Amino acid sequence: MAQISTGALTRRAALAMVIAGAARAGVPAGRRLAFEAWRGGKRIGRHTLDFDGDDKNFVVRIEADFAVSLGPITLFRYRMQAVETWRGGRFAELTSRTVTNGRPEQVTAIRGPDGVWVRTAKGPRKLPPGALPLTHWNESAFAAPLFNPETGAAMREAVARQPGQTLTLPDGRAIAATRYALAGDANIVDWYDGAGVWRALSAKAPDGSRIDYRQSA
Repeated sequence: MAQISTGALTRRAALAMVIAGAARAGVPAGRRLAFEAWRGGKRIGRHTLDFDGDDKNFVVRIEADFAVSLGPITLFRYRMQAVETWRGGRFAELTSRTVTNGRPEQVTAIRGPDGVWVRTAKGPRKLPPGALPLTHWNESAFAAPLFNPETGAAMREAVARQPGQTLTLPDGRAIAATRYALAGDANIVDWYDGAGVWRALSAKAPDGSRIDYRQSA
């Protein structure tokens, strides 16, 4: 479960954000988010999110494709495709397929009246009713119990929210941003602009290297 540490966001306000469907604030005006992923100064892939629907009923189609190579040899290959559905301003379901170095994983998560039911190759499990996938675009998800959209596993994270930060974009512009740092099952930092739109990410890879997302067209 995510635990938020901040003086600016009380637990009651955080819960209200989730119930009110505050996720819609994170949908970009162009209905698309695109990032290039970089590792050690080299571009290793791309991550895109496309939004379709109205203010309360919408679908997010997510694709990520990474490859790390040493000369002609591919050391790491990752591809993820997911569809995240919201109905009535609330998370409804997610389906995903991930292939990591040839190993496939599939997840189906459906919100029911008593919780979010997740099914993987390991069988079904029930998560809390307010659980949300960590698909990054939705700033309000940090106020909810999180689950991994690739594996369906519940995530235990300490989340530090830091408003009043400055983020430099790839074009050199500096914008006001809110920074969320996760520590626990994942070591990730996400940045959001004043409209709650996801703008950047930095993550620690399993091999200890750092992956950075730079927003692209």
